[in-house]
Amino acid sequence: ALDYLGQALPLYRAVGDRSGEATTLYGIGAVYSALGEQQKALDYLGQALPIRRAAGDRAGEAMTLNWVGAVYAALGEKQKALDYYGQALPIYRVVGDRPGEATTLYEIGAVYAALGEKQKALDYYGQALPIFRASGNRSVEAAILNGMGTIYSALGEKQKASDYLGQALPLYRAVGERSGEATALNNIGNVSSALGENQKALDYYGQALPLYRTVGDRSGEAVTLN
Repeated sequence: ALDYLGQALPLYRAVGDRSGEATTLYGIGAVYSALGEQQKALDYLGQALPIRRAAGDRAGEAMTLNWVGAVYAALGEKQKALDYYGQALPIYRVVGDRPGEATTLYEIGAVYAALGEKQKALDYYGQALPIFRASGNRSVEAAILNGMGTIYSALGEKQKASDYLGQALPLYRAVGERSGEATALNNIGNVSSALGENQKALDYYGQALPLYRTVGDRSGEAVTLN
């Protein structure tokens, strides 16, 4: 993909096709990000952004801002990530891109969760959840429910945690996400243990363990065994 995109870029520049140039720069940045080369990704996305702004391509601008936010999040620069996500969000709303809006809300929630700002995380997850439900994206819906359950557990609200995790589990199973299913089972086990329901906890841990082994998650397996 990089080879083809790299060949296309000078051609778009030669004919003065700024839209094609921006799309190609964005594509190269996205590929580098997926490959884990985040600094290279920032370089190409950073070139695409002003072109899309100059062209008045609001949808493209929001997509680029969102991806830059994701790159900074991957680099651990959470405040920078929040800044770019915060710029993308109102644009997605203006252009009526509900999936883009939901994704950005979810990503902001995840950053706040990583920062330990639990109430802010719950707020953004709570805004994203009904949009993903409406669109039928069960995989991300499960991830949000699992995230909310984990936060409620950390806040000591074990029954709420159990409720959200219990909603996440069948969704992970429905979409065949074995890793997510294992995490949800392990989290429900933790909540059950905290509630003094030790036999139930052992049952959930016992279901999580072979799934962690199946997907090769040695860390999850170690946590569950512990």
